[in-house]
Amino acid sequence: MKQILIAAALVLSMNAHAATEDLDGLLKKIQADISAQRLAKPAGNNALERIDAFRAQAPFDFRITPLIFKFGESYVSLANKAIAKKKYTQAQGYLDIAWQVASLSPGLEAAQEKNDKLSGGKASSKKVTKKGPTTAERKKQKALAAAAVAEKKRLDAERKKKASSDKQAKVAAAKKAAADKKAKQEAERKRRLANEKLQKQKNQAAKDKSKKDNLQKQLAAAKAEKSRLQSLAKKKTEAKSYVQVKEQPKKTRVAAPIRIGKATPIRNGVETSVAIASYPLPQDKISNRDRGISQDLVSICKAIIDNDASIVLHAASKGDYRWLTVRLTLCTRRLDPAFRLRHSFDNSTDSDPLISLHPNRSTALIGKI
Repeated sequence: MKQILIAAALVLSMNAHAATEDLDGLLKKIQADISAQRLAKPAGNNALERIDAFRAQAPFDFRITPLIFKFGESYVSLANKAIAKKKYTQAQGYLDIAWQVASLSPGLEAAQEKNDKLSGGKASSKKVTKKGPTTAERKKQKALAAAAVAEKKRLDAERKKKASSDKQAKVAAAKKAAADKKAKQEAERKRRLANEKLQKQKNQAAKDKSKKDNLQKQLAAAKAEKSRLQSLAKKKTEAKSYVQVKEQPKKTRVAAPIRIGKATPIRNGVETSVAIASYPLPQDKISNRDRGISQDLVSICKAIIDNDASIVLHAASKGDYRWLTVRLTLCTRRLDPAFRLRHSFDNSTDSDPLISLHPNRSTALIGKI
């Protein structure tokens, strides 16, 4: 039984919804008929028939009242035009319809008095038993009209309130969307910055590792070169000792002092320390006095400064030695203006020129030429 009642309620609700849609459609059609002056004709497509249909379907729906007044005003206008043309009978026909449908139409009573006066009362229809509504009918129609106005105000207030609520909801939704978009952009910016920072850290770590690996390789190469030079020096010392035993001792000649840079001159001095490292030099650039050799000397100058080493230039001539000394001095000063280069010369005509690095000395050594 309960399910049957629920189903019946649903059917009634659907019918009421459909009826509301039909009434809305009727109101629109009545408005269109009045605008097109389809007031009572043609049959089946006029405002009067649709007004009667609306009243029959919804006798207490006051939305029809403003349209009834417009309908009556249209017939009053037609009656006034007919009176101006002295067609009093035609005018009375228009007035009769207005009295029957919209007796409270503005100007209706005035038009009736004017038509009665000009026609001498002969234009009044015999079918019409009265020219206007009774006092009770007037009160009733005024009450209906007032109720219609109040209902219209209520509906307008509801529509206005709904429109305001919809607008506020739309503004709130727009603000929320803007805030969400801004938050998303900020999160994306932070993510991008974090990724960039992480990438920079990775790149720096890779550079540091590469630099460390290169330094280790250089140190390993320097150690290997040091071992090689120590071995060569040991062999040379042994060979010299053997020769000195066989030969007669010679009188030592004191060579004239030679100044190299700011180093203290040493006569017939020989570098006896084991070389820390050695670097070959391009003879063609030395012979041509090519200043482009400065690029080749940068890594050597850095090694000299890092090890605070003194150097021996193994060159073919003193001219080559002096020219290389100038290049090396300029190179080391560019890297460290406070560094003092300590250099010595060793004449090497039977091998390619090179630079050997030795432990720190306070004076320059000049080998025999």
